[in-house]
Amino acid sequence: MKKSSDKKDQLERFVRDNREDFDRLEPDDSLWGRIENQLGDTEPEVVVPIKTPPRFRDWGRAYFDWRVAAGLLLALGVSYLVYLNKEYGVTRDPQVALNVPTYAREFTQYNDAIDQKRRELIRLTTDNPDLYKEFSADLDRLEKSYGNLRSELSKAPNQEALVQAMIQNLQWQIDLLNQQLTILQRIKQANERHESKAII
Repeated sequence: MKKSSDKKDQLERFVRDNREDFDRLEPDDSLWGRIENQLGDTEPEVVVPIKTPPRFRDWGRAYFDWRVAAGLLLALGVSYLVYLNKEYGVTRDPQVALNVPTYAREFTQYNDAIDQKRRELIRLTTDNPDLYKEFSADLDRLEKSYGNLRSELSKAPNQEALVQAMIQNLQWQIDLLNQQLTILQRIKQANERHESKAII
């Protein structure tokens, strides 16, 4: 702190000692007059704003309008899907719902039944994974066939016949799962009888 006050004192002393030299360097009063005369002679430049064509000036607003339009289009699409859902039932397959909405509920019921039976099959084969692999191989072939039919749905000339084939495939999947579950239940009953005989 002492050093800064020493520097301040030195500066004050220097200004006091050289005051006359500073006063001598002040500009002449006539200089300000000459500057005013030069400024008064010239006319100020008028700055004309450059007008851009409306398409560029309003581009930001047009961009906003596109966003609004995209939002409205999205809302309409979602509303249409909700309508289809209420009208024809919930479907996990939007392609089927859009192409053949009258069958959407039926497809959903079949798919739910297949999922339920598949979960039951998995539960019953937890102790025998090789048997599950055999069963699932048969079911995978039917699912692959269903996937091929489904991919042809949008470009098929006779969608009604293709939809009937898809429904038949789903019915075959359910029948196959029912047969597999029946076999597993028989195996389970045979094992229980065998165990009960072994205990006696």
